[in-house]
Amino acid sequence: MPTQQSNTRSRRKSLYIVVVVLCVIALLSVFFLRSPKAVLSSFREKGQTYTTYEGILGERKKISLPDGTPVVLNSNTLLLVPADFAKSHMLLLDGEAYFDSTAYPLTVKTNILTMTATKPAAFRMRCFESQQGATAYVVSGEVKVTKSYHSKTDDQPEMLGPGNMVLANKEIDLMEKETYQPIEMTTWLQDKLTFHDEPFMNTVRKLEEWYSTEIYVEGDVSAAGGINGEFHQASLTKVLDAIRQTAKFNYKISKDKVTIKFRPD
Repeated sequence: MPTQQSNTRSRRKSLYIVVVVLCVIALLSVFFLRSPKAVLSSFREKGQTYTTYEGILGERKKISLPDGTPVVLNSNTLLLVPADFAKSHMLLLDGEAYFDSTAYPLTVKTNILTMTATKPAAFRMRCFESQQGATAYVVSGEVKVTKSYHSKTDDQPEMLGPGNMVLANKEIDLMEKETYQPIEMTTWLQDKLTFHDEPFMNTVRKLEEWYSTEIYVEGDVSAAGGINGEFHQASLTKVLDAIRQTAKFNYKISKDKVTIKFRPD
């Protein structure tokens, strides 16, 4: 007959097992929530397999699609290529990328915008699933752009040519066709980042946009002064290492963000 002491040990052992199981479940939940497989899940075709290309934080990455199309992935970007790409010519994008395709049609879908090249075209898209805004720029060719979701106000597509862009915001159900300055795209494609006596917080915002990342600033920035420098195909680490020599700060890059801390006097 079990004693009271043995019953107590048994209950403790059972409780320990339950705690361990719950911890494992929690860790697995975090893993799967952060896994690239969860990205754009509502846009994936059932039974389809995807190859995932990832741009690491603070750097651009060049890849080639199965048909040879060159693609530039910005940092923090995921591009999903289906196994039947040769047939579907369709991609899923979470982040920012540039496509220069001589093959067509080519469709790139994000959670806000879908772009389809109806003839050889070069274009750039920026749309993060975690954000409400999106932009797209056409460098050459002709591209049709539509909303990826059902719109209650306007479901009509826009046709974009060289120099055209689209601004979109899912929260207010907006998609507007605009024009942009070609020099903006030329600078981006050359990966040439320049600062001329730039206020520090303006520099931070520019870096966030350039490298598609979030930068958190701690401490007093008033003594940082104006930021100067010219960087060509430089990683975020290289840029920060250069400007901190005069701005006097420390920084830390984690998986998906950057923290800048100013040194106390």
